[in-house]
Amino acid sequence: MALTSTNVISGLGLLQKFSSISDGLVRWMEKLNSQRVEPYRLQIAALHALSDEELEALKLRRENIELHVLNSLFYC
Repeated sequence: MALTSTNVISGLGLLQKFSSISDGLVRWMEKLNSQRVEPYRLQIAALHALSDEELEALKLRRENIELHVLNSLFYC
């Protein structure tokens, strides 16, 4: 019975259209998210590449790099 119902719905193309619309929406949201996150990711990577002496000159500890970069996003 479920097989018959599924075939009838997919035969109408509604399921396929809904699936393609939802896939497009998910891709669009992932693209927006990656564009929003990329500057933070690059800044974190750049700070992790510094030596301990360079971090000390910036008054940062290695374990606090993420907190320093992302502090504008969260209330801490």
